[in-house]
Amino acid sequence: MADDIEYKKKPWGIIAALVVVFILGFAGGYVPFHSTTAKTSTVHIVFYESLATSEANFVNDTLIPQFDAQHPGTTVTLVNVGSGDTSKDILALEQSGKVGPVVVGQDNLEIGQLIYSSSGNIMMNLTNVSSKMLPTTIIPAAKSMINYEKQVFGGVYFFPFRANIPLVFYNKTAFSKAGISTPPSNYTALLSDLQKIKANTSQNALMIQGGSTNPPRGGSSTATELYQMMVQYGGNPLYANDTGDIHAFEMLYNLSDYFAQSYKTGYWGSYHGLAVGNYSVLDYQWPYIYNQLTNTTTGYKMTNQTLGVYAGPNGSVNGNHLLGGDVLYIPKGATDVPQLESFITFLLGAQAQREYMIAMSWPAINLAAYVDLPAAESPVFLAESQAIQTGIFLRNPTPWITEWQTVLDEKAFNPLIVDHQGNTVANITAALDSVHSTMYSYIKENYGQANATLYNNPANYAPISV
Repeated sequence: MADDIEYKKKPWGIIAALVVVFILGFAGGYVPFHSTTAKTSTVHIVFYESLATSEANFVNDTLIPQFDAQHPGTTVTLVNVGSGDTSKDILALEQSGKVGPVVVGQDNLEIGQLIYSSSGNIMMNLTNVSSKMLPTTIIPAAKSMINYEKQVFGGVYFFPFRANIPLVFYNKTAFSKAGISTPPSNYTALLSDLQKIKANTSQNALMIQGGSTNPPRGGSSTATELYQMMVQYGGNPLYANDTGDIHAFEMLYNLSDYFAQSYKTGYWGSYHGLAVGNYSVLDYQWPYIYNQLTNTTTGYKMTNQTLGVYAGPNGSVNGNHLLGGDVLYIPKGATDVPQLESFITFLLGAQAQREYMIAMSWPAINLAAYVDLPAAESPVFLAESQAIQTGIFLRNPTPWITEWQTVLDEKAFNPLIVDHQGNTVANITAALDSVHSTMYSYIKENYGQANATLYNNPANYAPISV
């Protein structure tokens, strides 16, 4: 259903333990029409981010007015860019030589594009000011991240801003009517529960993020969900064709008989259908949607009596969850740097982090934000705590992750799951072999034989378990 989509990037816990592992995730030719270079007595900061509509509204209506009020002579404008477009825009700004006063919040997985761009690292070195920008209540792991950056990149170029971890949401009423008392602990139990719900309601109850199957292909949502499931079956998703990856696709094929009708448009931000009864299980969405489903002004008005949220089912090997998140940085060539540093310091402060944690279920990296959180938020916080305990992993950062997402869609997800070409080990193995060989050829052509040889060794691009 088209009205079940709210734009969201891919886009990751809410407790300090989650943010501890967040540190491990950091390892053109045109000028965007929304660039700003005008010089006036007021500093007009442009803040680039990629946010869902509700998140953008929160930044515009709550965070930015607070900063503006606290900093006379400085204003902030949010530029909410499309997922995957941030690097292109910032690279173009830097190449134009007319960056202006710009701060960027961006998915940490994309930072490699800026560090290893054809122009070199285009992020400003903030080593000398990093200690004053980070609050004293920042978690110790964030300080370790600074050391990590210094060792790997030779300086401090970005700060952790927020982390995220996917959760599973379900309709308690539908479960109860089908005689299901607790959410499924593994995928085999999930398959059984879906069969019970269909027998009780004639409904295909599982909504996944299959939206990458629609043009333009290769979006991050489907590939991200598949990546996590492949890891839970012991797979190495970037390598693509090991035993665990095959077993994950076997289970996914079986589950596909119970996919909600609208799964092909499922994307980050697809959740409305859970509230109106289009499906009963929402498989892996970011925590911010808890607030949307329970918001009394949206029309969904679910409560803790009707809305369930938990870490989700385990695979045959583990229940590990993919960790994602955003970092903050200043592009080289930016002007009015002291004001930009003040804005980043504000975003990392206890006031801002506490407010976005409560309002949006975004995580906080500032320990001071966790004091006296409202009891009403406990279900989503508890679910994130569960997810952390089952295990966390990070995608191995590569400059070719976007191509891998496209290839996985076109060579495996579409033929095996969407087109149902047959749930046999031979079919699945052939499809995943095609993913691997296509990626090998792509890396060889675009990054050279040495990198292609590295890719052919599965140990080099395994997920990072923490």
